[in-house]
Amino acid sequence: MGPLAALWTLLVPALLGGVVASEVIPHVSECSLCFHCNVDTKPPPVLPSDLVPENFQPKNVTHKQKLPICHTCRGCTVHLTLHGSSGQKKLFNTWFRDEVGASPSWLFVAPTDKTPNRKAIVKVACIPVGKHARHKFAMCHPDLALKYAKIYLAIEKLAENCGLTDIIPKIWVDWVDAVIPEVGYHIRWLGLWMEMVEGISLENLVRLGNPMMHPDDLLDILHNKVNHTQTVRAALFDLLTSQNDRHAQNIFINGDGSIRLIDNERAFFENRHLAADSILLPTTKKYTINVMENAWIHKFANWGDKVPMCWANVALLFDYRCYVKDGRMGAALPPDVSQCVAKIAGSSPQAVMDDYGMPYLVMAEALFNRSKALHEHGFEYALTEGYPRNPNPWRYKFTPPCCKIKHTDTYRCAHDWSPDTAIPFGDAITGGPWKHERKDPGTYEGGTVF
Repeated sequence: MGPLAALWTLLVPALLGGVVASEVIPHVSECSLCFHCNVDTKPPPVLPSDLVPENFQPKNVTHKQKLPICHTCRGCTVHLTLHGSSGQKKLFNTWFRDEVGASPSWLFVAPTDKTPNRKAIVKVACIPVGKHARHKFAMCHPDLALKYAKIYLAIEKLAENCGLTDIIPKIWVDWVDAVIPEVGYHIRWLGLWMEMVEGISLENLVRLGNPMMHPDDLLDILHNKVNHTQTVRAALFDLLTSQNDRHAQNIFINGDGSIRLIDNERAFFENRHLAADSILLPTTKKYTINVMENAWIHKFANWGDKVPMCWANVALLFDYRCYVKDGRMGAALPPDVSQCVAKIAGSSPQAVMDDYGMPYLVMAEALFNRSKALHEHGFEYALTEGYPRNPNPWRYKFTPPCCKIKHTDTYRCAHDWSPDTAIPFGDAITGGPWKHERKDPGTYEGGTVF
């Protein structure tokens, strides 16, 4: 080996060492912002003691702001993409845009090995950055984030115990250590993870196809392709968990006809006012709006003396009564559900709170009482006479089911169908007493007749 070759042999390691040293990638914790974070770390397990408000919001905010901005960093546990950024999907030979929603809260998509499609939606509270430059960021309420996380975890356990996991996405709480794409903000606290549901919402299916789906094709899907065994189970789920915000945007339909219920956190009488409101549950307001006109149900001032018309909104094909014997479920609950509610009914509200990790005793009481009514008296009794109950202005009469729909000039029931259009006394907006100067169009005390 000549002198130059020997010198080169000595210099190369030093030179390479200098290059490596000058390109050491900083840890994400050493950056105020980072735009490309290498995923090279696994998150620690989430312990029961971690479920406290402090872990649903950022820490060391002032210290972080003093750190340098990094182009590339390391130490992240997951790579996030923005929810809805993929654009469109094709289902039933029609294109549909991804549904992003108008909420100021951030939603992300992340890879996971906990779901069949290996994708999860990640909802993170208290991010102090707006989704768009002109938008304000969502208010930070870590106590509410914890409350709803506990509600979701209780629902997940209840679905597992009652054999209802086929109709809701899998849900868990896990650490998020990642940066927001294109923004660089470092998320470093707990998030709510849920299985990414395939398909599209009922609302999207009906209204937003490109091109719009022909009414006959839509009716064929809803009559013949939707898994209506799951429709019955979905009604059971909504009643058991006291869902109070089930509308057409949070019922998802997949190409194989299976359905999933999303956004289930408004449950267990959590607002201590509204016990159930679901397009899947007759006698609730959301269901009744699909039978009669919205302005009539809400008693709008400009209604006048019109006679309410009963159009057959296609959501009525999700009425459980169309798919059970003689239009009544009664005590004929699925075996898993029957055993599950019997066990809950045989315990106590405090035991339910402890077992399911409910944030408040009133929620455990809601699940206990609903289970007891289902176990001892059956579905219809639990729906109309059980507890918790809606305020009387929101307790409507049963209307006959419309189990087959046709399209002429609009959607109409394809068999004899004459709903009683009488509505309860009281304010349909607040659920309280009628306080307006104009006459209350209600004609009966809600909950006294069904």
